[in-house]
Amino acid sequence: MHVRRRPLIQTLRLYALAALALGHGTHALAQVSPITLFELSTLPSIVERADRSYWGGDAVESLRLVEGLLANTPDDVGARWRAARASVALGIIANGEELENRWYRHGIAHADEALRLDSVNVEVRRWTVASKGQLALQTGPLETSRLAQEIWDMSHELLEQDPDDGFAHHVLGILHFEVMTLGRVERFLGRMFLGGDALGKASWGNAVFHHERAVTLEPTAVAFRVGLANTLERRGRVPEAIEHLRSATSLPDVHPGDSDFRGVAKRRLNELLAEGNG
Repeated sequence: MHVRRRPLIQTLRLYALAALALGHGTHALAQVSPITLFELSTLPSIVERADRSYWGGDAVESLRLVEGLLANTPDDVGARWRAARASVALGIIANGEELENRWYRHGIAHADEALRLDSVNVEVRRWTVASKGQLALQTGPLETSRLAQEIWDMSHELLEQDPDDGFAHHVLGILHFEVMTLGRVERFLGRMFLGGDALGKASWGNAVFHHERAVTLEPTAVAFRVGLANTLERRGRVPEAIEHLRSATSLPDVHPGDSDFRGVAKRRLNELLAEGNG
C-alpha cells in the first residue's frame, strides 16, 4: 500500500489543530540545551514561560524550558505534553522530511510517556494524536496503518469523554478523508493485510460529518473551515466549499498561525473562482 502525500494536506498539516500553528517568529532546528538548575519555587513560572514562548512563536525556547524541567521532574505530565506540542511544532517548520520525522518521533516519545503517566488527560491525548498524525502523513505503509489505527482509537476515546470535542471531530474528518483518497486497491490491500477500523470503516459520509461537526463546534477555527472546504470540494460540492473558504478568509485571529491558514484559504478560493466557480 503506497501512501501519497497530497500538496494541500502537506501544506496545512491539519492533524496539528489550528492551535498548533506557529507565528512567524520561530527559528527552530537549533540544538535544544536543557535547563538543569532552578529553585523549586520557580517550577510554575517555568511552565508559564514555556507557554508564553510557544504562543509567541518560539517553540525552541518552549521545548528547552520544559525538557529542562523534565530533567529534574520526569513525571511531570504537563511538561511532557508541552514537550510533545513543541516538538510537533518544530517538525512542522523543519526543512526536509527526515528532520521533520525526527521531531515528530521526539514528540511521540514525550506523548507516549505522558500517556503512561496519565492516560485520561485530554491534553495528553490531543498531543499524542497530533504527533502521531503528523508522522502518519509521511511514513511507510505499515507504520502509517498502525498510527492511523491509534489515532482512530484515541480520537473516539476523546469523543466518548466529550462528544463535543471539536478537535477530535476534526482529526477524524481528516482521517476519513485520507483513507478515502487512497485508491480502491490500496484500501483493499490495507484491510486484507493490516485490518483495523481506520481502514475498514472509513467513508466520505463520515469525513463530511466530522468536518461539519468540528466547524459547528468551533466556527472560528480557521483550519477547521479549510479542512471542511477541502473535503466538500473533493465531493464535488464546490459552491459550499467556496463559502467556507470565504468564511475562513474573514475570521479573526484566535490562535497563533491563523493568518497562515487564512492565506491558504484565500489562495484556494482565488483558484476556484478563477476556474469559473461561484
